Amino acid sequence: MEYNEVEGQVELVEAVERVPTIGNEVVIDNNQQWQQVQAEADPGFQYADPGLNFPEQNDQEVQEIPANNPVPVNEPPNVPEEPVPWNPNQLDHNFAQQQEPVEAEPVPVALEPPVVVIDDDSDDTQDPEPDEEIEMAKKKLKLDIKVDKPVEEDEDNDAGRLCPICMDFWSNSGDHRLCSLRCGHLFGYSCVHRWLTVACTSGNRRCPQCNKKATQKDIRVIYATSVSVIDTVEIDMLKKQLLEVNAEKSRVELELSNSQLRIRSYQDQIGNLQKRIADLERQKSDMSMRINESVSSAAKKFHLDNTVDICKEGGCRVLAYNPWYGCLAVSQQSRSALFTGYGVKKVLTDKFQTMPLFMLHTQQIRDIAFHPVQQSLLLSISFDRTAKLMDIQNNVTVHGYPIDSQGWSCCWSGDNPNIFHAGTQKGSIVQFDIRQTSGAVDTIESPGDRSPVVSLASVPPNSSGGLIRGGFLATRLNTCYAYEPWNNVYVPKQLFLEGPFLSIRYDEKNHHALVSSRPNSRQPQSRHLVLSVEAGNDNSAVCNVVHTFLAGNSQKLMSRPCHVNLQDDTLVAANQENTKSIPLWSIGTGKQVHQIQAHDPALDMVSFATNDKIFLATLSEKKLRLYNYD
Repeated sequence: MEYNEVEGQVELVEAVERVPTIGNEVVIDNNQQWQQVQAEADPGFQYADPGLNFPEQNDQEVQEIPANNPVPVNEPPNVPEEPVPWNPNQLDHNFAQQQEPVEAEPVPVALEPPVVVIDDDSDDTQDPEPDEEIEMAKKKLKLDIKVDKPVEEDEDNDAGRLCPICMDFWSNSGDHRLCSLRCGHLFGYSCVHRWLTVACTSGNRRCPQCNKKATQKDIRVIYATSVSVIDTVEIDMLKKQLLEVNAEKSRVELELSNSQLRIRSYQDQIGNLQKRIADLERQKSDMSMRINESVSSAAKKFHLDNTVDICKEGGCRVLAYNPWYGCLAVSQQSRSALFTGYGVKKVLTDKFQTMPLFMLHTQQIRDIAFHPVQQSLLLSISFDRTAKLMDIQNNVTVHGYPIDSQGWSCCWSGDNPNIFHAGTQKGSIVQFDIRQTSGAVDTIESPGDRSPVVSLASVPPNSSGGLIRGGFLATRLNTCYAYEPWNNVYVPKQLFLEGPFLSIRYDEKNHHALVSSRPNSRQPQSRHLVLSVEAGNDNSAVCNVVHTFLAGNSQKLMSRPCHVNLQDDTLVAANQENTKSIPLWSIGTGKQVHQIQAHDPALDMVSFATNDKIFLATLSEKKLRLYNYD
């Protein structure tokens, strides 16, 4: 037997025969064997009375020494069922009494219960053989005599393994096995069972931790080898902060995307406004030039040039101008007893000479229009429910087309010269083809408005906007529509204007429509609107109103205004009943530039140019008056 003291530890090497072992277990028969081991380790060692602290045991007891866990050598390994508390001071006192007569200096090993350390590298899952047991027992036994560093258990590690009732460790089996209540708190089974059955009354059984109601049925056994609680407060806080940061990031990204969209929209608007400003600047310069020219020609006005008596008894209604033959067609009533009815009379504009009346209809003629290509062809429509074609050069009727109701208006289609349209009293527009003499080819209804179609106007194709493929405009008493061809069918597009309407005209020079309407409850004066028709959606078109001219608060007659195209401007001429005059407004300036005194109310007007002169023709019930612009 030999030992070495290295850094406060006594290293004891012992033969395996001295310490019987079974696997990782040290077998100690009784206290005598314990004394023998101590005596061999230190010849001067004297053991105190065996009955001082340790009771005798007759049977062998097995104490398992875990690997790398020092076991005190001086402490009897066979612990009784009721262990006696360890008292180091008493042991030191006994050691001192036993060693007083000995002259040798006391060994430091008696100051602290030594620790037996057995280093075991074998696999726990396999039972060692007897030979292996002997080899495993031949290990070094280390005596840890450090006094200044006592072994203490970590209270924080034990906090999650203690029953909160008895403050003792719970187990994975037995009476004190791990279990929980419905609220989730953990206890030892015997403790919580005793708490619910003994400590609590039958009507007030609650969890000792959270004070929630609990019964014996709520006890749930947990099958776990060990339970440990991980502190996730900081992790949960970081996760919450991460979610908040991600939400804030998403919100900022959304705001950034919306801001970028708004910036692009604003940039587009800025570009459009810049273009609009450039256009307005150009229009301003053009208007300035026109104003200067108007000032230079301010002396020019319309003067009455000639008056032609058409019918002394009255009965005139509409007129139209033919630029190829240089004549005006005027509708009038026949006063002859032999030829009753209504017809058309030609007036030559070079000499203001009238031609004989040509009879066409049995009732009043409501509208006439010359063909845009065939120069001599005149279209007329009447209350006698017929539409007729007349050759004014040969004074013959080409063909008559029956209509199911009284005719109110007519026009040629702007997209197809073979098509003409007739507006009826029932609100329908009947379509005819001059190549098919059997009758109408189509009828356009207006379910929302059954009032008479008071006026129609042809619209030629216009590539710059509006009705690109051409078509025609129509006004009933209460509604206004633009019709554009699509797959051989005219598609209606409503113009949202306020009636009741009197007439509609179209100016090819400026691509402007002239819509006239009577006073109503909201508008106390009659109005003449100059507007451009732009493309809208499938059911409506956009009206850009250029000017609105007011013409008095009285409009009893259904008179039709007209455009007057000058060299540097376009005027609008209309009858004004309350002043008995014909005011002329400038589209360029939007102001009234002239006024013609009218002796009779003008029912219809038309302007034309001949021999380098501009004339305005007005028709009353009896007379045709021509005004020259000079």
